Amino acid sequence: MNIKHYILACLSLLVLASCSEKDDTVVEYADWQKKNEQFFEAAYLAADWDFTLRKYSLRDEVATNHTDFVLVEELYSEDDAPEAKPFLNDTVQIHYVGHLIPSPSYSTGFQFDQSYQEPFDMETSVPTKFAVNGLVTGLSTALMNMHKGDVWQVTVPYQLGYGTVDNGNVPAYSTLIFEIRLEEFWTKKKGDRY
Repeated sequence: MNIKHYILACLSLLVLASCSEKDDTVVEYADWQKKNEQFFEAAYLAADWDFTLRKYSLRDEVATNHTDFVLVEELYSEDDAPEAKPFLNDTVQIHYVGHLIPSPSYSTGFQFDQSYQEPFDMETSVPTKFAVNGLVTGLSTALMNMHKGDVWQVTVPYQLGYGTVDNGNVPAYSTLIFEIRLEEFWTKKKGDRY
């Protein structure tokens, strides 16, 4: 048996083993699309959001449904923040934590990414730099409405997140929940800081 046939045989055994009906292991993301759709619809209908933001690329006259919005809870806002907000072509520096909705093993949702080591320390934690247009649509939409110093919790439907495909350790159809602090941003053309 050559190496190619050996690998295929091993993969076949793994697939069969993971599909066993007698296996009592928890399937972490079973019926994930339906669970995420129900979660986001219920969240959208809840009255405890500070505001919702419409997907940045939609014109005013375009009919929308709830999956064209991100949900925002404003955790902190500086009273004397400058009026300027990032544009799509700008670069931002943010602190963030991203997690999924609750699942069998993660009662508060699997944390798939963050910009700092725990515990968060404002003096030593270095914010991460991103191009606004390089992020998922829902996160870009939120950032283009934030002022420097704002801290928001943003809930993004999968349609404005990674969509119907897996992305690293984020399964397809995942609602994304971010806590974001906008530290700094620069315009692409001028390189000015705000």
